[in-house]
Amino acid sequence: MKSTDREAKAAEPVAAETAKAQETNENGDELTPQEKVFPLNFLCQYVMERRGELEQFETQELKDTIHVTETLQDLLHRMVEDCAGQDGLSVENVLDLRKELETILGMLQHHRQHLTRKGLVFENMNNMLRQAEPLIHRLLFFDNLVNAYNRYFYVSYSNELFRRAKPHGGLSMAFFDIDNFKQYNTDFGHETGDKVLQTVCDIIQRRIHTTEGLYLIRMGGDEFVILDDGVISYEAFLRLLTEIRQAIASDRSICGRSVTISIGASNAAADGAKSTWDVYQHADARLYVAKNHGKNTIVDVG
Repeated sequence: MKSTDREAKAAEPVAAETAKAQETNENGDELTPQEKVFPLNFLCQYVMERRGELEQFETQELKDTIHVTETLQDLLHRMVEDCAGQDGLSVENVLDLRKELETILGMLQHHRQHLTRKGLVFENMNNMLRQAEPLIHRLLFFDNLVNAYNRYFYVSYSNELFRRAKPHGGLSMAFFDIDNFKQYNTDFGHETGDKVLQTVCDIIQRRIHTTEGLYLIRMGGDEFVILDDGVISYEAFLRLLTEIRQAIASDRSICGRSVTISIGASNAAADGAKSTWDVYQHADARLYVAKNHGKNTIVDVG
């Protein structure tokens, strides 16, 4: 067995233990998909940040090499002329000197070509990272079942959206769930339950996808949040919620039943909220009120 094969064989138990460790967190619980890909996401962000620094370094190194090459070319030309004009210096010596200098020049030209190839590698790496970044972003922050953002997106960006919305009327939030959702899973099976979730989200996305600054987020199960970072007024946001609620209630494409949702709404400015958590608590409390007042309704400020 070759030494490299022995080393690879010896490394297998270590690799297996490492892989096993990477599947669990410090509490021994299985990692979520977000936790599994977080190192890769961090790596991409780090490399992208360092890209400019590496490009500057490569550019300067290439400039230096070009300068040295041009200097040696000039030196070679002048030395040949000077040496050929001196008494007692043979042509053979001049030729030897020229040969040595040409060797050095060839090495520098090879180094220059190497740097050029190196630059192409960095460019290819940059292109690959640019292509990978949206894929990683989707893996981290998207719920593919319902074509909406996931809870990790909310945790990661809701505070930033709150700050962004503050000068524009404050963050607006709708917290809603599907009325009697458990019955769809119980009566028709989980596949039908998934179709209910998908249909509801599709109806919502058709009404918000053209407006940048509106976000549909699946918090878990049949609970969802819609965020507006100030792109529309709170009054317009409530009208949009009414349109969404009515459109969902009028759709009977699943099981011939009317699916309804209950909504609790909040706005940071209207509620005097100081944080995203405050807005969430107001919306959550109003959702509870909506569920206890007949469902299929919206409860907002006041």
